[in-house]
Amino acid sequence: MKLHRMSLGGRLALTFCLITAACFGVVGTILYRTLCQQVHEQNDIHIVMTARHMRRLVGEFDSLADLASHRDRLITIALGDPAMGMKILDARGQVLIDYDPGNVPLVQLTPVAATERVQPENLERWTDPDNIPIQGVAVNAAIANHEVVTIEVARAMVDRAALLARYRTSILITVALGTLAAMILNYLLIGRALRPLATIANSARDITAQRLDRRIDERDAPAELQDVTAALNAMLQRLQQGFDRLSQFTADLAHDIRTPIGNLRGASEVALSRPRSAAEYEAVLASNVEECDRVARMIDKVLFLARAENPQFAIKRCVFDAREELLMVVDYFEGMSAESGVEVRVEGNAQVKADRELFRRAVSNLLANALRYTPRGGVIELGIEQRDADVRISVTNPGEGISAEDADKVFDRFYRADKARSKSSQSTGLGLAIVRTILELHGGEASLRREVPGKTRFELRFPLVAPVRASATS
Repeated sequence: MKLHRMSLGGRLALTFCLITAACFGVVGTILYRTLCQQVHEQNDIHIVMTARHMRRLVGEFDSLADLASHRDRLITIALGDPAMGMKILDARGQVLIDYDPGNVPLVQLTPVAATERVQPENLERWTDPDNIPIQGVAVNAAIANHEVVTIEVARAMVDRAALLARYRTSILITVALGTLAAMILNYLLIGRALRPLATIANSARDITAQRLDRRIDERDAPAELQDVTAALNAMLQRLQQGFDRLSQFTADLAHDIRTPIGNLRGASEVALSRPRSAAEYEAVLASNVEECDRVARMIDKVLFLARAENPQFAIKRCVFDAREELLMVVDYFEGMSAESGVEVRVEGNAQVKADRELFRRAVSNLLANALRYTPRGGVIELGIEQRDADVRISVTNPGEGISAEDADKVFDRFYRADKARSKSSQSTGLGLAIVRTILELHGGEASLRREVPGKTRFELRFPLVAPVRASATS
């Protein structure tokens, strides 16, 4: 099985298994090396102490004959250790005493001078034909008559090698069994620890387009997965809201387009029901053109909102005088305001950094909305206020105001308060949605203020510093 196809639990178990094996291996190696060092040190000390003791005893004899007569006394030093061999030679190389029950093969050793102290560094190492390690040392010793003899002491490491081999085998078996046990336990424990992931997956499978209201249960999730489940639930919440808005948008669009199309069809059927005069046909055609214009405006606004949601939608910011732009907008609506008997005032002044065309469109939509619902003789106030971080444009008109329930929805697409349905033919229900989108493109905010009773106040906040726009939202 390839690693990238292995389950997460299998990968974690394999990783922990390798880590456990590596740790066991390192610990076993350290213990083995430590034991080897201690065994060698003890063996070195044993051989060195034997050589020193032999030298001290040889120095007590008066002659070579006296030394040879005490052979048994000298041999007792090596008794009890069958792996040790000992040999004493005179100055001519003649063997005086030879004790080698283990048949330890000796090599030519360089003796330590009689006046020098025997140290572990003087030991020499070699192997026999069976590859058994051997350690030994040769020392010179002077007897009472000043004759010099050579003492050779050597020991085969066969028992030490067997001990280290058994210890090495025990370590390998322990590492293998420990790794196997760790792998099994890790797999079981990791499977248990990853069980919440399976629960999350099962919960996610139950969420479909028809059941977007379901959420992943966060209560039993471990701390490491709570952020993940919270993020998934937040994503599902956004998806549900987007799906609901899309469904509502589609339904409202179909409803609003059906109305002018119905008007067109009804007027045309009435006109064709019997012969009419040219003036009557002209009236029908004029009405149809008006309905076509309404559909065209609706399509234009829908296309604008769709383009604005594209992350690549670019706006051209520049610094301009907000008061001059508001006065131009007021001049454009002068005929409509005069016909409605409404006065429009502009107060304040400030420099705004925004897209000039979009700025005009946002203010025009608010002013058109205000003119639609302002009673005759009323005054609409366009205010400009500069703050530390933004410039705020407000449009305030008198009237019945907007209820708290409707205030949260006035910027939704195709939304109209019930009391305004009678004038729906004059509105597509997209003006305020476009205003909000324009402000979001600038990194600002469009809001409805209800501080003053009997008045409706819309406020546009344009930031002084243009933010970096990653994507447009509606």
